[in-house]
Amino acid sequence: MARHPATATVDLLSHASHIPVVPNIAALKALAERWSGAKASERANSHSYIIQLCETLGVERPGPAGSGYEFELPVKVITRDGVEVSNFLDCYRRGFFAIEVKDEEAGRSTDLLLRRAFGQVRNYVTYAPGGMPPYVMVMDIGRTLIVWDRWDGNYGDWQAGRRLDLAKLHERPDDVQLLHTIWTDPDSLNPRARAQAVTKEVASHLANLARSLEEAGYDQERVARFIMRCVFTMFAEDIGLLPGEPFRQILERCTDDPKGFPEQAQALWKAMDAGEKFDWKKLMRFNGHFFRDSEALPLTKQALVVLGLAAQSDWRDVEAAIFGTLLTRALDPAERHRLGAEFTPREFVERVVRPTVEEPLRERWVAVQADVLQLRSRERETGREGAACIP
Repeated sequence: MARHPATATVDLLSHASHIPVVPNIAALKALAERWSGAKASERANSHSYIIQLCETLGVERPGPAGSGYEFELPVKVITRDGVEVSNFLDCYRRGFFAIEVKDEEAGRSTDLLLRRAFGQVRNYVTYAPGGMPPYVMVMDIGRTLIVWDRWDGNYGDWQAGRRLDLAKLHERPDDVQLLHTIWTDPDSLNPRARAQAVTKEVASHLANLARSLEEAGYDQERVARFIMRCVFTMFAEDIGLLPGEPFRQILERCTDDPKGFPEQAQALWKAMDAGEKFDWKKLMRFNGHFFRDSEALPLTKQALVVLGLAAQSDWRDVEAAIFGTLLTRALDPAERHRLGAEFTPREFVERVVRPTVEEPLRERWVAVQADVLQLRSRERETGREGAACIP
């Protein structure tokens, strides 16, 4: 029997397939109404509201201290002066999220306090015993929830947050879906996980193709250059630089007539290099190293099928590392040395740049933004002359 969305409980049938949850509209409305006129009191309200939000979303609520999903998790924080102080994460779930809660009077601007809360929670989670979770959030009880993820390695700055209107969740099924997934399976939201899966599949196809060509007697450099041209062309199609997907059409046409592939692929690559027409469509000019040489190696029917499987993947989801790996293979040693083209994996670069350059700059920027908001607040309270005299 079908359930009416107004009375249905939230139900995630399969987190792996991301079947949409069915929001409990009536419960979400009741939650918003219950808290719309509540007297502001951070300590008194934070636990109650989060528990009720969890119940309304149909997700597990926090447990006792030491459970790994709890209120008021104690953390030892080192200040800039090197002093160790005790602080608390308002709500923390190991491997999932951390929430810093504020509760201000309705109608009062809370951006300043929420910015400070963001700086606090981002700092505190670095000292959490369970490590930095994939999500941090700041909440103005019953009104606003702002969400940051660290899929790119850190949580980013203030502007990177996604702002959710808690009073209107009953009108925002996408927001409900996001919160439910953060509470139940945050790793499924990791775009890198999808990219790695797609890349692994694509790399398998390309490795099989390269192996078959090398076994046919083509040297490694020649094979690598050919595959690099194929890879770039498939990527260009999926990001809209090659309208009409001409390369995929060539693969489909030549599956039953493999002999025609080299001529058609070379014609496409020559048109891409010169910015000329192909199949009556004017192409952009791809004036790069790999299209100056437009050689397309002859492929068997089986090899065309393998290349076609790679072409069917969405190349927007493929890890950029595959380009770097193929690039260094495609260049002979002398050319690689001349260009300085040695590929360094993204993880190695991030390991050096983020803690030494990016994170200190982000911390300073968040502090500057908070100071500016504080000055604006004082300016409104004391007038421009008073703000100008602030030391």
